[in-house]
Amino acid sequence: MIKISIERSIWALALLFGLDRLLKLAAVAHFFRRPPPPAPARWPTVTLLQPITRGVHGLAGNLGSRLALDYPAPIQHLLICDAHDPPSQATCHALAAAYPAATIELVLVAAPPGAVASKIEKLRAALPQANGAVLCFVDDDVALRPGALRTLLPYLDTPGAGAAFGLACYTSWRNAWSSALSGFVNANALLSYIPLTYLTQPFTITGHCYALRRATFDAAGGFEQMDGRIDDDHELARRLRRHGLGSAQTPMIYDVANDLPTAAAYLAQMQRWFVLPRRLMAPYLAPHDQLATVVGGAGTLLPSLIALLALLARTRGALAGLATTLAMFLIAYLHTERRYLGRATPPGRLPIVALGGLLAPLQIVWALLAGDQIVWRGQRLRLGRDGAVEVLE
Repeated sequence: MIKISIERSIWALALLFGLDRLLKLAAVAHFFRRPPPPAPARWPTVTLLQPITRGVHGLAGNLGSRLALDYPAPIQHLLICDAHDPPSQATCHALAAAYPAATIELVLVAAPPGAVASKIEKLRAALPQANGAVLCFVDDDVALRPGALRTLLPYLDTPGAGAAFGLACYTSWRNAWSSALSGFVNANALLSYIPLTYLTQPFTITGHCYALRRATFDAAGGFEQMDGRIDDDHELARRLRRHGLGSAQTPMIYDVANDLPTAAAYLAQMQRWFVLPRRLMAPYLAPHDQLATVVGGAGTLLPSLIALLALLARTRGALAGLATTLAMFLIAYLHTERRYLGRATPPGRLPIVALGGLLAPLQIVWALLAGDQIVWRGQRLRLGRDGAVEVLE
């Protein structure tokens, strides 16, 4: 009798999950079918601010993608390195030599002995040299597609837009851990961020790649008084809101290749992604934003719950419910990946993606219950409520 009740619960949850996927796919389809904003009569000049972390994977290719942008106005490239990072500087010099007609400037930032300059320190050091009407901030693990700026920048001219940002497509399938991360992002990014825009206005900026007009950035306070902070994207979105401006989610897709060599690196990355917003963003959200986030994200947890119930029941009907749920998960994944992201997961990695659909929600819960420490780029950090970080080791 108990097993029959569990089976019924599994199928009810599977039906709920299917409804969740259908509604989110409908939102994504509507989002991408919207006509884009009209192109500006005169495209603005752009400064790409590109802070570089020592040892980042695929740096030359990522930087090279930005030199191949199809954009009809001048682009200034500011490459910002640690003063004590000769390998990254050599990559930048090689890039400048390969593209002599491009405007490429190398900015070196010193840090105390034994330390590395933070992202905010690098960006603040480079800002006085930026001369573009638009500032575009790009992380070092991001490869831009040729039409990225043409897609992104017209949204800055939409009513109430202070910043514009895009959507990530993860592309590293080199090993199991990189594949698990890529599968997690590609399964959830579009189906989370885009439906959320139908429930509330974007309340933060995805910091991989975003753009603002220089005048807007300065009026909002820029990165002033952000020394020691790690949540520059969240804080910048809050500053824009205080100036009556929002942040526009755009259909601009960019590629990110995170190469994770070990299980520990994968777990640290997942923990960082969820501890950061829990500590530094969620407490500042309005109640309706918090409600929209919970409602929009609840469906992600259903496959894990169904799997746990199926393991408990161990009946043919329970396993059929689990298999149906996984099939719906993969159909939605493959549809969004190929139709909107324009990439394809290697077939041999699809089992990892499916397994991630079952296990990642448990990792999310674990991360949400974790403490205030994260590991980021080789350093263990403690997060303060004010966005400041303390380097522990």
